Amino acid sequence: MPVLTGLEEMAADGCLVKPLLHQFIMDPGADVQLNLLVQRPMPRVPDGRFHASQHPLASERDLYLWMTGKSEPEEMGYVARSSVMFGSLAHAMFEAFLDWTGFSVPLPPGDCPACGRPRRPLRARPSLKYCTEHGYVHDETRSSCHLDAILDFSGAPRPSLLTATHGFDFKTIRTMGLKGVKDMDLDCFREKWPGYWAQGQECMRISGLRQYVFLFFTLGNPWDTREFHIPFDPEFAAATHAKYLRVLYHRDKQIPIVA
Repeated sequence: MPVLTGLEEMAADGCLVKPLLHQFIMDPGADVQLNLLVQRPMPRVPDGRFHASQHPLASERDLYLWMTGKSEPEEMGYVARSSVMFGSLAHAMFEAFLDWTGFSVPLPPGDCPACGRPRRPLRARPSLKYCTEHGYVHDETRSSCHLDAILDFSGAPRPSLLTATHGFDFKTIRTMGLKGVKDMDLDCFREKWPGYWAQGQECMRISGLRQYVFLFFTLGNPWDTREFHIPFDPEFAAATHAKYLRVLYHRDKQIPIVA
């Protein structure tokens, strides 16, 4: 397992992942073997579930339209498609990094409950038939989530779901997109990226994890990074839970939500 070697000054106190990333990039012995397949991004279509990356902050009217199959898919232009595709390249590098750290919890066997695809076996060739993320569902609220990784900083001999400590998501951002933003500034994070904050909360509500790490990485010089730790907010989780149940009630009783 890696040991920090003089790179702590590059990250604020409390950062767990960022110092390791800097060491990984600077370590001449840390080879990068990418397991890569970039899927062309497509707008998500209604599938009968609320998604952590899309719905926690949506209005009940918009959620009703989604659950009844009446919402219009968002158009993806050149910038949006390029961002997703090149972000996937960075995700592949980051997957290799997480394997190197020894803190990443391996995918369990079986099918992913969130998307139904089989989880990718260790060292399997890239294929769209596999899910490469940790997935969870909450059946009562018809909600689901995927996490880029689950991390285990418990000190256990091997990382596992039983001792896991943090959910994790990796976010790419435009060059200079982190200017003026400091590591671990939770108020700034929530104000600047409320959707990501809500995504982390929803992933914790569904998975049972109670800490979430976001790491931002700029796609280009200066290749900047910022790390944020999000604690579980039970009031937000309860409000989201109740909102989803109200929408499902209206859907099941065929009572439109008009405002």
